[in-house]
Amino acid sequence: MKVESYLARGSILVGLAVFVFAATAPFAWLILSSFLEQQALISTPPDLSPASFTLDNYKEVFGSAAQLGRGLLNSAIVATFTTALALMLGAPAAYALARLGVPRADVFLLMILAAQMFPAIVIVIPLFIAAAKLGLIDTRLNLILIYLSFNLPIVIWVLRGFFVALPQGLERAARMDGATIFQTFRLIILPISLSPLFAAASFAFIEAWNEFFLALIMTRQNAQTVPLVISAFAGQYQTIFGQMMAAAAISLAPIMLLTFLLRTTILRGFADGFLKG
Repeated sequence: MKVESYLARGSILVGLAVFVFAATAPFAWLILSSFLEQQALISTPPDLSPASFTLDNYKEVFGSAAQLGRGLLNSAIVATFTTALALMLGAPAAYALARLGVPRADVFLLMILAAQMFPAIVIVIPLFIAAAKLGLIDTRLNLILIYLSFNLPIVIWVLRGFFVALPQGLERAARMDGATIFQTFRLIILPISLSPLFAAASFAFIEAWNEFFLALIMTRQNAQTVPLVISAFAGQYQTIFGQMMAAAAISLAPIMLLTFLLRTTILRGFADGFLKG
């Protein structure tokens, strides 16, 4: 029995080790390659000798900081407003679907999730035509509205799962004290829903920050986000891998910091939202 227990535990540890390696290896290579010279990166195999490491990639990226800075600013504005709007619209919608007896709430939920099932390439042409008619091409507002349409269904899904699991005694007690539905939601439900709110917000922010395809189609120069700035290091005849990796590492810093600071809250929020839904 002990042998079987040790084998089971060993198998779990090996599986976890393989998973951690597979998950962290790309990020580790990104950081490592951002310090390597171009010749060292394109050689086969890559030259990892100490003489190949340099800070020139970061110096070149910071030397052209105007373009990268504009991309970071655009991404920050678009991701922040997308996240804020997704929470402002998604939280009340999720609460209504979970607790207010909306007729055919399940049908509405399936319709909301169906919006997530369409690949972006299927709807990008009508989106582009509509944006062009409205004069929104190459604007942050256009990206915010488009990203909101993709992130809002997930926010509603996560928050609805949490709201369904809340004890109904909280709302009954609030009604007995004379609170309206809006007061109950604002003063009682929202304060105890911080974990799923942070989880949904982090998901929406990361999705908006990292999105590439729609930003490529919908922007030209002024509203380019940081993924497009990073892709510019791939030229027609040569790709400057080291500088591309350095710019990517810089762009990842806000996401990594956000995830690290809120890691416990994010995990608890997703568990509450998905597992209880």
